[in-house]
Amino acid sequence: MNNNLGEKMSYIKGLAEGLGLQKEDTKEAKILINIIELLEDVVDAIDALEASQAEQDDYLDALNEDLTDIQNDIYGEDEDEDMDEETNYVEVTCPHCHETVYFDEEMFEEEDDIICPNCKKPIYEEGEEEYDEDESEE
Repeated sequence: MNNNLGEKMSYIKGLAEGLGLQKEDTKEAKILINIIELLEDVVDAIDALEASQAEQDDYLDALNEDLTDIQNDIYGEDEDEDMDEETNYVEVTCPHCHETVYFDEEMFEEEDDIICPNCKKPIYEEGEEEYDEDESEE
């Protein structure tokens, strides 16, 4: 996987062979040969870890896709995508139960009476003055 490490390891091994370290029987040569063998093992272990990590990444991607499919089957497609980004909501405090509720701004234009979803009493009835958004901020 990590060709750069493998190439460097091969280069160092080639240098050691070119110097004839394999044939020498000195303490330094033995240490260098063992260090090179250790580095080879480290490079092999890193390659194995990278291969395993890549396999795990692929597996997690597949699981994520499956989970997304299951969520879409259960909850439907992403509801956030379906919402109109330009929808404006008006915060209203019910004069009867004093709960804060939110209504689509268009409801005030389309509906005759606006009913509180909590107490079921009218918040805005046709014929009253338009609701002033500043009132909800008090």
